[in-house]
Amino acid sequence: MKKPPLKLEKQPPLTTPYLLGSLFLSGAACLVLELAGARLIAPFYGSSIYTWSAMITVTMVALALGYAWGGRQADRQPYLLLFARLLTAAGLTVAAVPWLRAPVLPASLPLGVESGAFASAAVLLGPALMLLGALGPLAVRLTATGAADSGRKSGDAWAVSTSGSVLGAVLTGFILIPHLPISKILFGTALLLLLLGALGSWLSLRAIPLGQLTACAACLTLALMPAPKSRLALSARESAYGRIVVLDSSSKRYLLVNGTSQSVMEKPEGESESQYIRGFEWSRSLRPGAKHALVIGLGAGLLPKALERRGLTVDAFEIDPAIAETARADFGYEPRGRVVIGDGRALLEAGLGPWDLAFLDAFGAESPPSHLFTTEAFERMRASLSPDGVLAINIVSAVAPPDDRPWKALYRTLSASFPHVRAFVASDPNEGLANILLFASAAPLEAGPTSTSPRVAKEISLMLSRELRPTPHDLEPAPVLADDFAPLDSLMAGTARRWRRLLQQAMPEVLLD
Repeated sequence: MKKPPLKLEKQPPLTTPYLLGSLFLSGAACLVLELAGARLIAPFYGSSIYTWSAMITVTMVALALGYAWGGRQADRQPYLLLFARLLTAAGLTVAAVPWLRAPVLPASLPLGVESGAFASAAVLLGPALMLLGALGPLAVRLTATGAADSGRKSGDAWAVSTSGSVLGAVLTGFILIPHLPISKILFGTALLLLLLGALGSWLSLRAIPLGQLTACAACLTLALMPAPKSRLALSARESAYGRIVVLDSSSKRYLLVNGTSQSVMEKPEGESESQYIRGFEWSRSLRPGAKHALVIGLGAGLLPKALERRGLTVDAFEIDPAIAETARADFGYEPRGRVVIGDGRALLEAGLGPWDLAFLDAFGAESPPSHLFTTEAFERMRASLSPDGVLAINIVSAVAPPDDRPWKALYRTLSASFPHVRAFVASDPNEGLANILLFASAAPLEAGPTSTSPRVAKEISLMLSRELRPTPHDLEPAPVLADDFAPLDSLMAGTARRWRRLLQQAMPEVLLD
């Protein structure tokens, strides 16, 4: 005999508003978890397209599993109390994430960068996202009265949930992440879900849910507690573009963004420790009469400081105002020129300039922003230079095949916009990776004599001895980058894996701090 359909219990008053309100807020929570989750693992795995792809994949898979499992539970147990318990369980799993991060991320290291990012995101955030996904089918079952209105009720449920996701995306990207530690965002999200679960339990049972309220109080306490000071860093903060950490080690000061070392300063001299910064100064030999320079990507301000010590006036474009503040506060950067906050490409399109020299040294963790490295961007940079101006670019790349396509792609792309291009290995290779400087101009790139410090002269001499002279055959596998096709992230995949692995081995405790 066919089993008779399960009859719905009579719903308490306010059930439908409660269900729809909970779907709206849980939809917001899903996007909070997705965006905050990417920032949670970024210090360990970077913020490349692969990390984001892993986080999005985990979110979609977890929600799909939640939809399927929640639909089956809705047929078996169509009760408001189950809905409340799912919210409570989701809140508890979110509250556990800040505590689980420290053991989970190091444990995922043997899996490599891509698989490790996927596995850590799945373990830390997959359970909560799956539980949140299960809410939708159950809410539809509880609000629909039969086949006649099931379509409308289903549409209402997904529309409300998606609207909440829109709010969560805007709130997280524009307000929460720039102003709050990730742990507080997670505890706040957990508190919201636990409160919704407690309200549902009260509606269903008409009894005070003491256990859930106790969990709410614990989350509220954790969310309001002052953020613990970093054990290792001089300062640490979240910005709209990454986690910024300033770290002192011996006589050096480091600037890290999403766990990647962006600048290294020797504290006694206040100068850069990086070989490639001194290699950049070769551009002064190319154009001894240069007076005005542009730096795209401020970092700690060490390159502008070095150029200004040599008599140049330097303007800087920096997308992250928190980086500019850090350069001033922690690295002693006091600009003579302008510091303009905004996207470098957009500022170039505004027609600022001209400059005699331009330096492109922009990274988002280990991944350069691809829209600054296309033929269209280079044409705009050429138009912003004086007639014989020089564009100098820093890229971290493998020097030898098979992972050397990043610098070769830039060489080909620059050659499409500038008649004269030269490339040099500007740092001692580490695991096959090095800073590669490319110089491009409408005029010949032959250096004349110039006065400089013996230390800088030594580094420039070493760089010039390591010139890269690719043949057309060598360059053939590398694409010319354009706005329509700029796969710089995929070209950098091998480099990013090696770079991230070196960081994980060198400073795991800093990445978790």
